[in-house]
Amino acid sequence: MPQLNKLRTALPGGPGGDTAPPSSARLRTALTVFFALDGFLFAGWVVRIPAIKQQTGASASTLGLALLGVSAGAVVTMMLTGRLCRRYGSHAVTVVCGVLLPLSIALPAQTHSALSLGLVLLVFGAAYGGMNVAMNSAAVDLVAELRRPVMPSFHAAFSLGGMVGAGLGGLVAGGLAASTH
Repeated sequence: MPQLNKLRTALPGGPGGDTAPPSSARLRTALTVFFALDGFLFAGWVVRIPAIKQQTGASASTLGLALLGVSAGAVVTMMLTGRLCRRYGSHAVTVVCGVLLPLSIALPAQTHSALSLGLVLLVFGAAYGGMNVAMNSAAVDLVAELRRPVMPSFHAAFSLGGMVGAGLGGLVAGGLAASTH
């Protein structure tokens, strides 16, 4: 499994560090965290849409058009991320996207027009799409190594992250400005 070897060498303890490859259990835990983080961040963004709509002064139709930025950014990145995973390893790409996603999610709350919102949502969509492809690619490699169906547990972690993100986001939405949240 060359892809899993790339995944393992990209982890701490790879070249130059501890020479023992990480266990499958450690990889599974790391992937579970990334799936949960993905759901948490996305849900946290969604609960802020009404405040950002008001902040930008967008109508329902211009907000809808701006929201297309998420999908457009994701589609473009999703087509490229597979190649990046083959070249650099799915874990390395997951980690990079895992850093870019929380940074990009802070951008929509800084906008003051529907156009600027749509543009920053392209960036957010790119990070989100890249993260999804990379972490699912890593998960597929791990499933193949384990030879048992653990993919549902990753998607459950995404859903749990989404529930926690929506719950916490909903609790703080009334007391925090979108830019602070």
